[in-house]
Amino acid sequence: MITKKHKTPLYGTEFTIVVYNNNKEFEDKFKDWEFDQNIESFDGAVFKRKEMYYIVFSAEKKGYPTPGIIAHESKHLVNNIFIDICHNLDLYNDEPEAYLLGWIVNRVHEVLNKVNN
Repeated sequence: MITKKHKTPLYGTEFTIVVYNNNKEFEDKFKDWEFDQNIESFDGAVFKRKEMYYIVFSAEKKGYPTPGIIAHESKHLVNNIFIDICHNLDLYNDEPEAYLLGWIVNRVHEVLNKVNN
């Protein structure tokens, strides 16, 4: 399991990327936490505990997380950050959203590169 804490530029929101190789690793690290669903039912998730966001990915299956899963979970994180800072998404000026999404996806890939090397 690899974890890496980040602080977003401009907004200052902190989050931790977690990539785990099997469900036992995840359960051991987060054993005191309650989840709405069984962790075996997801390949990725975003959740918040004590003012810290976690974006979590399973690398248990070969080729996972896929680019689509990374984008999906990163978009959830973007939305949560914007809710926290009271920023409304703007369909006519989506540059802040696109910038943050790309920045988060890049941080996830940096962590995945460490897992795969």
